Amino acid sequence: MVRKSFKSAKLFSDSNSLQFASVMAIVLFVILVPIMTYTRPHSGIGIDLPKVSQPSSMPGANRKDAMLVTITRDGRVWFGTDPVYDDDSLPDKIRERLNDRDVERKVYIKADWRASWGAVKPVLDGVRSAGIVRVAFLTDQRHVAILVQ
Repeated sequence: MVRKSFKSAKLFSDSNSLQFASVMAIVLFVILVPIMTYTRPHSGIGIDLPKVSQPSSMPGANRKDAMLVTITRDGRVWFGTDPVYDDDSLPDKIRERLNDRDVERKVYIKADWRASWGAVKPVLDGVRSAGIVRVAFLTDQRHVAILVQ
């Protein structure tokens, strides 16, 4: 009689960390890259505000429905996040927003400190022609170094 030897089937339970790392890298790439590259809409254009020694607090400027006019240093004008291409359209946009009863009847102007008066004056005239009397210019706090003797 011939004896057959039976070998038990060995299970390969060896884990390969290179394959695990490559799968995790792909998962992270697929999930994190779209999250990191998503640009959120913001409430205005980045500008350098003029600095003053004693500014007044304007908490109404942070409201979602605040009427905010931004003037960049090159003279471009924005109403909220919408560009204003000519001086005649700004009063119309303000009047349109005034149809909402909950909106504050005040316009906040963020003008870059390098913007010329020739860019600011038509905006101010447009705001006044829309019927807004209360206008606030937003500024930053000047940081003064304290000398200790």
